[in-house]
Amino acid sequence: MNGRRLLNGVGLIIWLVASQAWAGNLSVRAYLNQNRISVGQQFSVSVEASGSGASKISSPKLPDISKFADFMGSSSSQSIQFINGSMSVSKTLIYYYRATRAGAFTIPPIVVKVKGKTYKTNPLTLLIQSRTPSQPPPVAGGQQPSANPRTGTGAKSRSNSTLFLRALVNRRKVYQNEPVVVTFRIYTRVSVTGYGVKSLPRTEGFWAEDIPLPPRPQTRNEILNGVKYVVADLKKMVLFPTAPGKKVIDPMVVTCQVQIRNTRRSRDIFDDFFNDDFFGKQVERDIQSQPITITVLPLPEEGKPADFSGAVGTFNMTAKLSKDSVKANEAVTLTVKISGTGNIKMLPEPKVTIPPDFERYEPKITEKINRTATGVHGYKTFEYVLIPRFPGEQRIAPISFSYFNPVKKAYQTVHSPEFVVHVKPGAESVVSLGEGLSKEDVQLIGKDIRFIKTQPPEFQKINHFFYKTAFFWLIVFFPLIVLGGAFGYKRYQDRLTENVAFARSQKANQIAKKRLQNAKKMLAVDTQKEFFAEISRALLGFFGDKFNLPTAGIMTDEVEKLLRDRGVDEETIRRYLDCLRTCDFQRFAPANSTLEDMKRCFDDASQAIIRLEKVI
Repeated sequence: MNGRRLLNGVGLIIWLVASQAWAGNLSVRAYLNQNRISVGQQFSVSVEASGSGASKISSPKLPDISKFADFMGSSSSQSIQFINGSMSVSKTLIYYYRATRAGAFTIPPIVVKVKGKTYKTNPLTLLIQSRTPSQPPPVAGGQQPSANPRTGTGAKSRSNSTLFLRALVNRRKVYQNEPVVVTFRIYTRVSVTGYGVKSLPRTEGFWAEDIPLPPRPQTRNEILNGVKYVVADLKKMVLFPTAPGKKVIDPMVVTCQVQIRNTRRSRDIFDDFFNDDFFGKQVERDIQSQPITITVLPLPEEGKPADFSGAVGTFNMTAKLSKDSVKANEAVTLTVKISGTGNIKMLPEPKVTIPPDFERYEPKITEKINRTATGVHGYKTFEYVLIPRFPGEQRIAPISFSYFNPVKKAYQTVHSPEFVVHVKPGAESVVSLGEGLSKEDVQLIGKDIRFIKTQPPEFQKINHFFYKTAFFWLIVFFPLIVLGGAFGYKRYQDRLTENVAFARSQKANQIAKKRLQNAKKMLAVDTQKEFFAEISRALLGFFGDKFNLPTAGIMTDEVEKLLRDRGVDEETIRRYLDCLRTCDFQRFAPANSTLEDMKRCFDDASQAIIRLEKVI
């Protein structure tokens, strides 16, 4: 029995906790379908509950608005969505009225009770205008056109427009270099199928940082002036004013593709078909945001630190040394990191005082910037490479960084600790210059005192210039000469390869000399037949190569005619033909030549070839 009571008690506690959690996620709000109508026109008041247990809400107690509207009826709708695995329930109770009296009225808060808990909505403002004679009769549930449907600008027209663009800023009065978050948000109660940015806002006088948004705008519902809209953020950026004064954020212009319903009826059956709501009609509408004026305050002079260089925001600074004990001429790295919220990209370099015995290089600057809807935050690091040149104890003074905190409206300064570096003697010998000499002193001594020259200097003639010497011009033109020679040799080799006649002509003398040398080896009485045959081949071969003719079958008459046509003198022709006839006679006649005859023939043939080589 006691156990059963315990279980009932535990179940009751769980039910109470679950009920509280269930009710705790519930939100209730009320809105109008339009807040500017005419007398006789219908309007609706929607009470929407969303969250866990939304479907369990009871009918609210509606306020009495009978003095300016008549109740026409009611309806309800319910939607269930699963987002990231969690279920979201939304239930809307809609109440229809007809306006009966002109004027500006306020619908009091609507009270809703859920599981004994009372929820109260915000009051709604409704403006009912008198209907003029030219005004068309109101359409139940219709949408009133805006005053300027092309632009959707103007406070009055925008408040009742079905499509407009707003520029929202998180603050309108800031200090110089204090961030301002600007959001360009589209509001629509019509079907927008597409859009394009026609003109981006000009931000003169600001340093602008864009905040990344999803490629496809995320839509949501928002109630503005008691009317429910579908909204989406099209552009968001952070602006840092660069100077005090009045700064204006210019409008942004967006072209929207709007799908509208056709309400005019036609007698044509095809017009009725294509004017159906299923097809609709698309039109383009340009909407633009309103300009926004930002008041930029100058930074106060009172309490401004001497090292302040314009940083505004909330920052912290850390500094560290890679090692505190090194040898002379070894590098150490000093890293200074400034992090926080503000214009990270424009953070100035901190003032770092380095001892004169250190060699310092330009810092390596890196940064990481996160641009979010809350502003710009991140860090910027400065890495200094330092090389101590002399042993001893070196001290790097504390590093300070000053900035203006717009939240506290005061200047703040952060400091790093002092760094002590123990420098040991390095591997290279160091000449002691005496105590008290600094790096600058050493450099000055190096400029004033020179080494004593132990060798006589090298003298040169006055007005003697290297470019006037022949060797200079030889160096200048030698590559051109070599290049020209290489080009000519290449052309010669190509011609030898491509032109057979030219190749034979060029090699004729060489081949003839070779055959004469062979004949000279046969210079003996016993081999006179072979000797004269080789001499004959040398003569005919030379002629055939020069005239590109086959050696076999060359007739003496043909040789004489070709030599005369080439303009060879008669004496040369006669000597050549005599040698040729002597060889032919000795080849086929009985062997009766002496050694002297053979030598004489060899000399005559050599001279004949030499003479022809000169004239052909």
